[in-house]
Amino acid sequence: MHKTMAFIAFAAGLSATPLLAADAGSVAADGTVTIRPGEAFEIAFADGDDLSHPKFSRVLDHLDQNVVGWHKPDPNAPSPSGPRLMSFEFQNEGASLKLLVRNDTGVAIKYDATMVAQMPDGKLVSSHTSVCPSFPGMLGNELWAQPIVMLKLSKFQRATEDSFVCE
Repeated sequence: MHKTMAFIAFAAGLSATPLLAADAGSVAADGTVTIRPGEAFEIAFADGDDLSHPKFSRVLDHLDQNVVGWHKPDPNAPSPSGPRLMSFEFQNEGASLKLLVRNDTGVAIKYDATMVAQMPDGKLVSSHTSVCPSFPGMLGNELWAQPIVMLKLSKFQRATEDSFVCE
């Protein structure tokens, strides 16, 4: 299934999706983050070198879109102290769904995404979907036309210069 696929049932099926409340169960013990349309929350990485096990931080009303913007890190600057945060908001956008991603970790991050879509017959189908790396100090977004009921984000890791591709 690709982002270009569209389903007639999508607009009718998800246009009235109620706002959901994320909680600590939104991040599994293996580090998989699950987000549903209408949810907005923040995760934290305790260690900037090990991004494999994010922890649920807090529910957000919406994602703060006021970001400082990416800039080349100063190699002489001290390492950031405190948690490294990443925020997500999954919105209905008419006949599409949009995932907003805010990266306040200080490092570029890449991750895998699996969408769980509901077919017109009600069956749930999981499929890998492409996402782009998230740059520090920036706000990114992804857009899908499928009837996605949840996204599962996993395998968080530092993005290297040779891995800045949307996969």
